[in-house]
Amino acid sequence: MKTNTIKLICAALILTLSSLACGLGSSAAPATATVVVLPTSAPLPTTAPNEDVNQWAVAASASSEFGVSGWIASQATGAPDVTECGDNAAAWASSSTDAVEWLQLDYATPVYASEVVIYNTYNPSYVIYVDLIEPNGGTHTVWSGVPESMDCPAKLMVSFEKTDYLVNGVVVTIDQSTLNSWSEIDAVQLIGTLK
Repeated sequence: MKTNTIKLICAALILTLSSLACGLGSSAAPATATVVVLPTSAPLPTTAPNEDVNQWAVAASASSEFGVSGWIASQATGAPDVTECGDNAAAWASSSTDAVEWLQLDYATPVYASEVVIYNTYNPSYVIYVDLIEPNGGTHTVWSGVPESMDCPAKLMVSFEKTDYLVNGVVVTIDQSTLNSWSEIDAVQLIGTLK
């Protein structure tokens, strides 16, 4: 199990470094990011190859974070834990309220993806892009939109034709430039199949 944990940590660090090198940050200055990997003792899914695998992120990084322990990227890992709408330290929030920011989620099991579900718990939804990340670092935009206010809390369900490539990461980009407040994300679910 220690070997799997070490492999997961290495994979998350490589994905984070490659995403930073590719310029996913929105400003001219280098983006700051924190990688937090949650220990997991759960085995890989034992579903049949064509059955849906529903999984929560095991690691996360972001262009910025509001806090030191609360509102950090790792708050968007695991299943949702914010039960009502509002500003909550158990969700991720960026450091500023007037910029384009990104949140990257990493998943334990690569899948042929067909859906991403974003759990917004404060000022949804200012999501403008949803990108999928392949294990080799390739990225694919599967959804784009314009910032708009939605009822809170909200689940933004992004469905698309099942990919013909494996996916083990998701990048959610938000644009808060017209909001003057935070749009917070509690969790991001990746749905797909093993084959």
